Amino acid sequence: MVLFVPQTAHADFPRLRVIPESELRFGEFAVMDRGYRIVGPTGTVQSVGIFSTTNSGTGPARFKVSYDRGNNSRRRLDLKIELRFSATPMQTQGGLVTRLTQYQTDLPGYSTVSAGQAIEITIPNCVQRACETTFNLGGRLDVERDSGGGTVALGIPVDAVLISVK
Repeated sequence: MVLFVPQTAHADFPRLRVIPESELRFGEFAVMDRGYRIVGPTGTVQSVGIFSTTNSGTGPARFKVSYDRGNNSRRRLDLKIELRFSATPMQTQGGLVTRLTQYQTDLPGYSTVSAGQAIEITIPNCVQRACETTFNLGGRLDVERDSGGGTVALGIPVDAVLISVK
């Protein structure tokens, strides 16, 4: 006797992810004692008290927000997602003290963003298994130097919460 037991189909759990595609880059520069550099979400650069040593190496961070519904349904979904950028800690290294402030985005309605501020984005008309959107993030790097120099690498923590699926 052969007994056949059909497997029940199951879907993966829905998953929301924020994927950093590129880091916020302030380039190579020199600073006498203090200054700041702003890299905008479009890549514009403004410096005060900072002198560029090259004309390259700057650019905004780029993030991808991806929602995987966990199955292959083609039902239309309109997604509302809340993002929050955490403050980056002040860093001290090799005679430099740096702080990242004044986030800027290319998201409609959120040209400037404070650390901890809630930002709502939407991904409308999602009909594939996975849907996504991308955005750029710029910011201001304040630098104080008392000696030496070094490389500054600042990760930008981002939290994302799915707040509605319609």
